[in-house]
Amino acid sequence: MPRTKKITEEKKSSKKEKVSKKNASTLKKSRKRESLSVSRKVKPVVIDIIEDEEETAFPDLPPLEQIPDLPEEENLVTEIDQQKKFFRELVSEIKTNNPKQPAKKEAPLSEGKNLVLYRRLVWRFLLILIIAAAAIFYFSFTKLTIAISPKGEVISDNLLVKVEKGSEENEEEVETDFREVVEGEIKELTFNEEKVFMSSGEEYIGEEIVGQVTIVNTTAKNQALVATTRILTQDNKLFRIKEAVNVPAGGEVEVDIYTEKPAPEFAINPTTFTIPGLWVGLQDKIYAKNKEAFIYRQKANKYVKAADIEKAINELQSIILAKAKAETSRASKDTETLYEFLGSTDFDYDVKAGDDLESFTIKASSSLLVVSFSKNDIYNLAGARLGLLIPDDKRLIEDGINFSYKFENYDKEKNEITLKLDFNGTMILKSNTNFIDKKQLTSLTREQLENYLENFQEIKEYELDFFPDFINRSPKLPERIKIEIKGLEK
Repeated sequence: MPRTKKITEEKKSSKKEKVSKKNASTLKKSRKRESLSVSRKVKPVVIDIIEDEEETAFPDLPPLEQIPDLPEEENLVTEIDQQKKFFRELVSEIKTNNPKQPAKKEAPLSEGKNLVLYRRLVWRFLLILIIAAAAIFYFSFTKLTIAISPKGEVISDNLLVKVEKGSEENEEEVETDFREVVEGEIKELTFNEEKVFMSSGEEYIGEEIVGQVTIVNTTAKNQALVATTRILTQDNKLFRIKEAVNVPAGGEVEVDIYTEKPAPEFAINPTTFTIPGLWVGLQDKIYAKNKEAFIYRQKANKYVKAADIEKAINELQSIILAKAKAETSRASKDTETLYEFLGSTDFDYDVKAGDDLESFTIKASSSLLVVSFSKNDIYNLAGARLGLLIPDDKRLIEDGINFSYKFENYDKEKNEITLKLDFNGTMILKSNTNFIDKKQLTSLTREQLENYLENFQEIKEYELDFFPDFINRSPKLPERIKIEIKGLEK
């Protein structure tokens, strides 16, 4: 083989080895970059480049002058980049065309992360469950009861009533007579009374000691004592007797006492007195003693006041009225009985204001008119009249009508009495009255409910009963609100 050919082949071989080594290093760097970029997306594909075996026989090379120049280093880099691009496209095509390629597997989470995620899911579920249960409970079990005590409203009216004893009615009189007729009884009673009354007027004239002593005589002879005889206590308090007395032998006599200088300290308790005016030898045999304590008081003269006479007249009228009621007390409980004095009462007395008297006497003579009729008849008349004035949503409370009577006229010939009947009743709301719209009470707090209910004049008192107790807001559904109306408290 010519030497030129051999040198050329050696150069070609050395160049191929350099290119092969450079390609190999470039491929390694490319694989590293691709492995980092792909990062577990696909399995790495390793492509080995196997160099062709050297031929044992080489064709004859052209002369050295005819061999073209080898590519420079920049051309080699460009060729390597094209190879990289080729291999990338090849890998992408393999991944697309291979359906059996396993999908990407996510990195398994740690055990701690799984537990935290599980707890979050459980708490969210429990929270949703609690909210749903609370909503069901609120709509299904909560309720509000409003107990209302209605405020009574007083209505009044009057009418004329004719009381007579079952007489026949004249049709002409009925047409012109607007009085309501009630059957009853009419009586006239006459009373004469006399009574002694005490004067209340007092004129202060000083002070005095009031009391009595008992004078004891243990001798065999009578002992006479004149008025103003002195009696003396052991502590030298001096008193005098008011009257002259004669104390029998072996006996005793009671007599009033007084003192010349009255003072509170002379109101002494029971004690023994000596009589200084007697001989000393008789003072222990004839003595005085008081069984009750003396009284200290201001001394005054009694006289009659004008108020005493007026009081006495009124008291006599009350006595006459009490006797009249006692005579008619046998009437039944359903009967109403009225008493009226006919004319003026005659009083007889000869005392006037300012007379110095401790007591005086007054006589009275009076006639009384007694009228009896049925309470039910009057109640029915008044109830019917009030029923015309009561609205449909209210009612009259039971036994809630009050009456007052006034005598207008007494016809003795016809034996009839005209009474003016004034009456009033108390009306309250009916228990089935829906004067409150339940829709206006939904979803309100306790304070809002109180402000709303206070605007109703028909309500006297109210009570809010929430169920359960810890809820202070009214239900959202009107059906869960109950309104109770109580009777009027008496």
